[in-house]
Amino acid sequence: MERAQFLSRRGGSGPLANRMPAVVVLLAALASACSDAPNEARSTSPVPFGLAAVTDLTTIAELRPPGADAGQISSYDRTGGNADLGLGPESSTLLAAFGEPPVVLDNSFLYRDGERYVIFDETGPGVVARIWMTGLDGLFLGALQGDIAFEVDDEPSPRFVALRSDLFAGATPPFLAPLAGDSSVSSGGYYSVLPVTFAKHLRITTEFAPHWLQITWTHLPLDTAVKSFDPALDVRTTVATLAASGADPKGIAPDQDETSTITLDPGASTALWERDGPGTVLSLELAAPDGQDLDIPTGLVLEARWDGASEPQVAAPLDDLFGASLGPGAKSLAFGRDGGRYYLYFPMPFRRSARIALRNDGSAPFGGWSLRVKSLTRLLGDDPAYFHATARSAHLEPDGRDYVLLERTGSGHVVGVVMTAGCAAPGRCMLPSVANLDGAHLEGDERISIDGSRWPQIHGTGFEDFFNGGFYFVHGPFTLPTHGNPAQVATTSPRRPGLNLRSAYRLFLADAIPFRSGIRLAIEHGPADDVPAEMSSVVFHYAIAEATIVESDAILIGAADSEQEHALVAEERVDQTLTSATRGDDSDAPFTLDGFTASVTRFRVATLAGNEGVRLRRFADIGAGRQTAVVRVDGNEVGVWSSADVNPILRWAVFDFELPASVTKGHTSLEVELDARSSPTPWTAYGFQVWSQLPRPH
Repeated sequence: MERAQFLSRRGGSGPLANRMPAVVVLLAALASACSDAPNEARSTSPVPFGLAAVTDLTTIAELRPPGADAGQISSYDRTGGNADLGLGPESSTLLAAFGEPPVVLDNSFLYRDGERYVIFDETGPGVVARIWMTGLDGLFLGALQGDIAFEVDDEPSPRFVALRSDLFAGATPPFLAPLAGDSSVSSGGYYSVLPVTFAKHLRITTEFAPHWLQITWTHLPLDTAVKSFDPALDVRTTVATLAASGADPKGIAPDQDETSTITLDPGASTALWERDGPGTVLSLELAAPDGQDLDIPTGLVLEARWDGASEPQVAAPLDDLFGASLGPGAKSLAFGRDGGRYYLYFPMPFRRSARIALRNDGSAPFGGWSLRVKSLTRLLGDDPAYFHATARSAHLEPDGRDYVLLERTGSGHVVGVVMTAGCAAPGRCMLPSVANLDGAHLEGDERISIDGSRWPQIHGTGFEDFFNGGFYFVHGPFTLPTHGNPAQVATTSPRRPGLNLRSAYRLFLADAIPFRSGIRLAIEHGPADDVPAEMSSVVFHYAIAEATIVESDAILIGAADSEQEHALVAEERVDQTLTSATRGDDSDAPFTLDGFTASVTRFRVATLAGNEGVRLRRFADIGAGRQTAVVRVDGNEVGVWSSADVNPILRWAVFDFELPASVTKGHTSLEVELDARSSPTPWTAYGFQVWSQLPRPH
């Protein structure tokens, strides 16, 4: 298969995607029963990271710096099916209570170290921005069992150890509410959005195997100065800001503050606010007539165009913009509902012009409501990207294809998602062997592929997990500053199609998802895209149309001319040919590549002289286990390229390593050495791509 085909997207499901061990039926039955900134250094970018990013809406429009990328460790099913959990020997008591034999399932941990389970193991600099778990122990015993330990920068003992029940209780510093919460406040899920920074290395271990797990993290540019996680971190300011959700956290006085009353007949459209010249919309506030606590009528669409764009960058149902698709709204830091007042605090910059309009696609007049716009007559930030709100909706039949929330080219970063999901027809979303539970439409995993990677860098475990809940939001609706489930409708709703509806939202602030040439954000409808569903969504993101990365070279392993052209030498080389598939939407599409294992690999690659960094992309086999290599460029050590994900079934993966501009700028070629003599398992390579990071066009 051609190297480029490894990067192309295609849909589908098949035998691998449909393997569902008996334990899945058991678990479905179980579910049915049921002062901040001074503590961290900053990079040269104006964009904060770590704790400072949790409440930052001031610089949120700035593009992420070259070398910043997102990833996620999760308990996704390594076979492509729906057994997206882990089970250790300590789970045998819970399994025995349901007449099931002991089962060990290693999807939720990377490897064992003695008696402990390693659930995260990455080299820095980086930041774990989110930890989410849930489990049978939490559901039936009232709390997650065992402890959790954070090992920082290869210190001889863990820097922080706590019982998992304490970590998520919201009362253990610095994991204080609402930075952390348990299933009682997050409706079945246990979460932490306290950023855990690390300069060199972070390993997280647990005493008991987590059942369901997601750890979302960001690689920071290699030249970023990072102070590693300090358990004495003062989070009081951040906690207070989050607790005050509903008030604009930017705290910037507007230059202009204008309110207009809306009158709009069915089928009509009207401009609500227009400006020429540079500026920034600081906030939008929609108020119901006479201060009444009213739901926004359905059928209204807000559109915004910045700088005369041919298509609106914002085009979304008005109620979705506030997380209020089913009536009750979000109450997040950036958007939500406060009685009869609805707010949106994402800054919206423009350089030449702005136009905000409302269209009435409903059948009734819309009148008496007012829109308040606070704005600046200047750009907020150094070089902000445009704010986008991209809406999608679909009636989905079993088709083996993911529901795509966002697919676009260009550069930017995702900062929030609002979503509504329902079963498309009575009785068609039943889980196996579970009577009267129409919930299988919520079983889908999110799969997010960045910059053309066919292997999704982020692969989740289910709809409610994506939004930090658990067991279909088992404890009912909730709203938190960073995520929530505002409404659950068991039957049908006149507001959105479907039944057993769930509305949900999540912010991505410390865990914003950067892309430099494009992104595809999708989620399954059902265990393997095999359930009829009604879905709608809005993705909030900042973006520009242009890519800021371009492929400048590639090495085809096994092609003699390509290897010779790049002066490739591999010590202790063992040639291999592998046929397998990737995780994600392509788990049923095996393909074959030639590659090798080696202890040390050297090659020469071409770059663009004006680059602002270089990305090395490696096609790898992750069937055996963790792999590490020391990276040297032109004889100078740059960092450690590590990969922790292990999948013995869907063995293909794509891994990126970001070389900083300090070692690449001005160079048209680089001599690269990958020293994997200390790798825990053999270093694999089935091809390399080289991408030159570009300055932002103006």
